Amino acid sequence: MDETITEITESIQKYIYGVGGTAALILAVIFFTAIIELMTGSFELFQNNFIIRLIKLHAEFNEGLDESLQVINLLDIIIIALIGTIALTLYPTLRRVNKTLAIITIIQPFLGMMLFIITQQVGRTTVFSTVLTISAIMLWTDIFNKSTAYLGILATVLLLVADISFLLLYSELMAIIMSIGYLLFIPWCFLISIRLYQLVYLNNRMFHQQK
Repeated sequence: MDETITEITESIQKYIYGVGGTAALILAVIFFTAIIELMTGSFELFQNNFIIRLIKLHAEFNEGLDESLQVINLLDIIIIALIGTIALTLYPTLRRVNKTLAIITIIQPFLGMMLFIITQQVGRTTVFSTVLTISAIMLWTDIFNKSTAYLGILATVLLLVADISFLLLYSELMAIIMSIGYLLFIPWCFLISIRLYQLVYLNNRMFHQQK
């Protein structure tokens, strides 16, 4: 009976890691593709994400860009949902370090999504705070590489600084800072995805060895 329960638990955990890895990979592809779109000027499928719009707003303020941040955007909802999915799949791991912070982590993106839908403006930057919390907790676990955690912290701090600065000013310097944070955020997503897929593989291997 105990062995059956253990097998079911391990199987569920394996699929949870797989879902998280896929969500992180999709997020990385969205942000990376947005850069390609910007460079080629051929499509505007993913470059309409709110971070790119914030960078453009800092670099060249105009009312059109400002107004585009005050409406519901499906791509932004998808991004928040993907971050929420990553947070949920990491919860079992994060709670071993700090249960309270782990709960805060999974609440942030879904609270942000609700606020975004209600206000059509506030809530999107919970993406940054969620990644920051995840990365901070990751420093205290051996499951993830500390360099990945530091990368996430640096990326989100840069993004948050530039985002908060909108309350005071629009600045080309902040556009550069936010761009660096954006570029660092992409490899963080890739690294999280790779590690979660590795955990799926390790779970499979351990399961077959036990058999």
